[in-house]
Amino acid sequence: MKGIVNRYSDKKKQGLIEGQNGENVMVYEKDIPFLTLLHADDPVEYIVEKTVNGIKAIKIKEITK
Repeated sequence: MKGIVNRYSDKKKQGLIEGQNGENVMVYEKDIPFLTLLHADDPVEYIVEKTVNGIKAIKIKEITK
C-alpha cells in the first residue's frame, strides 16, 4: 500500500498515514526501520496489519520524491 504521512510526533512516537485509498492508518516508532525519519507529507510504502485496536502500518519504507 502507498500513502502520505499525515503527521508524526517524535515526542509521542506515533503518527498517521493517509493511504491512497483514503483510509488513515496509525504508525508507531517500533514499526519504522532504524535510521528512517518520518515527516508530514513524506510519501511511504507500507503493509497494513489488523490488530485488536484497529489497523496499523508495518514494514514502512520512505519513497524518494
